[in-house]
Parts: sequence; structure tokens; C-alpha cells
Amino acid sequence: MAAAGCKKNGDPAFVTYSYSGSGTAGDVLTFTVNESIGGYTIYNESNKLYVNGSFTVYSDELKGLYKVFANGAFYYAVEIPGQVFTGNFPTARLKNNFSYGVTRQTNTGNPQLYGNYIYIHISNTAVNGSTLNREWGILTFLADGTWTKQGYCNERGSLPRLMPDEYTGTIPPVNPSDTGTWIVNSLYPDQLIMNQFHSIDTLTGFPYASDSGAVFVMDMGFGHGFLVGLKLLDGDLNRIKGNYGYADVRYDASTGGGKFAVNDSSYNVEWWRGDSYAKIRNGVFGALNQSTVLKNVFYAKNISFYGDIVDYYAFVSGPYFMEFQFMNNQFRSYGLGARLP
Repeated sequence: MAAAGCKKNGDPAFVTYSYSGSGTAGDVLTFTVNESIGGYTIYNESNKLYVNGSFTVYSDELKGLYKVFANGAFYYAVEIPGQVFTGNFPTARLKNNFSYGVTRQTNTGNPQLYGNYIYIHISNTAVNGSTLNREWGILTFLADGTWTKQGYCNERGSLPRLMPDEYTGTIPPVNPSDTGTWIVNSLYPDQLIMNQFHSIDTLTGFPYASDSGAVFVMDMGFGHGFLVGLKLLDGDLNRIKGNYGYADVRYDASTGGGKFAVNDSSYNVEWWRGDSYAKIRNGVFGALNQSTVLKNVFYAKNISFYGDIVDYYAFVSGPYFMEFQFMNNQFRSYGLGARLP
């Protein structure tokens, strides 16, 4: 919900946006962001606590990226006003080192929401027996009131070992491991009530579609984190071009944020990253390759980023962006963000 007011002299008194979403611990969160004064409020619906903070907006090569100072450290956030808001700032629980919110404007009836999403599971818990593994996968959201999900991992275990560039199956996958039903929440029509056929847990979905892409957040319940999915589109390399701001979290829980820029025909990536002291480093890597089947997934292997040699995966759906990185086939970091102005 966006609200705007004017002073008597005609200057804007305030412009605020509200978002609903989830955090790493699996909490349901409500975000209120005041554009005019650079402030935010987070209400953690799971533990009934509030946290307030302020942000500044970079105006140099990181133009549009938010910088948050809280608890003696710097954090980062990205907003598409009135659409999405994400960051790695505190959200009234210590284990919430990442969060994602979707506008509270009702969008659940938009037919552009239906389709296949590539997702990343944001959580502190082990996957296939290790916290150095991470889950990605394909979530399918259907107009008939059903959904399906199939997860994959960087190491073998209960989830199949597979990376996005290696995927050669159908879209959606045959015989997905998780299925369920969804209905619009009658009390909060911006949210979905999602039931699972293989579990008694009821989950909450937060979808949003714009003219050029769509995002889907699924809260997995306390202790289980959340999924962020970007709608799979019939894309070409032009869809990755642009400047994307991001906040990230590493395997050791350290946080940062910055910008990835893909702005020339070589599909090399310029990058900037700030740490918790707001010290900025930058460099270039490339070139990006496009996944054969999952057209919104781009990757580069054995590249140098922030002092490490990593495999890098980027996911886009219109203005929405996420990425993750692996080093020696073990999870190194993931980031969430959006196209910068």
C-alpha cells in the first residue's frame, strides 16, 4: 500500500510503501519504508517485535543502492518502490540475516503470476547434510489452485545433485517432489494460503507480477527460511543487461552488498561490493553464459570475485534479480536484489 501526502507549500510530506514477506528464520515480516525521510520499520509477526532504522542512498557508481547502519555495522538493501524490498539488515530476530518483502497492494489475481519460477531457498539450515550446501529448484504456480516444487542441490543427498546450467529436463519437471494447493487469504488478499500434500504445515505465499517479470516468495515456516522465485521467461541475453543492486550473505554469516553491471556485448560483469564496514571493492569477471533450458539463468565458472575463485549464477525476471556462488562446489554466498534506476 502506498500513501502520499503534501505540505501546504506543495512539497511532499511523506511517501511510504508497505511490503509483506519473510526472513531467514522463517518469520513473517511486514516492512514499512518511508522514502522521504529514509526510514523503515519492520514488524516481525512471528515474535511480535518491531525494529526501526534509517538508510541512505548511494549517489555515485552505486546509485540507488541503500546503505543501512544498525548495531554498529553497515548493511544493504534494494527497493523497487511499490513492488519489492530486500536486504540483510536486522529484522527483530538475530537469525534473520536476510529478508524479502513484496508490495501489499493486491496483485494475486494477475494472470501474469502463473507459470514456472526458478527459486533459491534462503535458510540457515543444512541441506543434504551440510550447511555448505544450498537448495535451488523449480516452483510451478498454476491458475487451477495447485502448485508444485522440485528442489536440487550442489551435493548429492535426498535432493538430486544438479546445478541450473546442467538442467536438461522438461518445464515443469516430471513427478515433482512437493505439491499442494493455494487460495487467496480472505483477510490479507495480497497473500496466499498454501497447503502441502506431503505435510500438515500451512505456508504463506507472497506473489507479485509486473509488466516485465514476476517474483514469488514462500515462507517455509519458523526454522525453515523462505523461498524466493523469479518467473522463468523466454529470454535472450539482452534480458541480463543492466545494473542490479544486491544485498548478500556468505556461508560464514557475514553480509555485504553492491552492484553487478552487464552493459556491453561481451557479457562481462563489472562488480562492486561493500562489506559491513562500508569498504567498497570492485572488479570485472566474465563472460556470462546462458543456460540452455532455463533461459533466465546466466553463469560463469572459475571466475575471480572478491578474492575467491567461484562459480557464479545469476537469475533475472524483468527487474528482479538473485544470484548465488559456489567455491570448490561448496556454498559461498547468495544475493537478492533488483535493477537499479
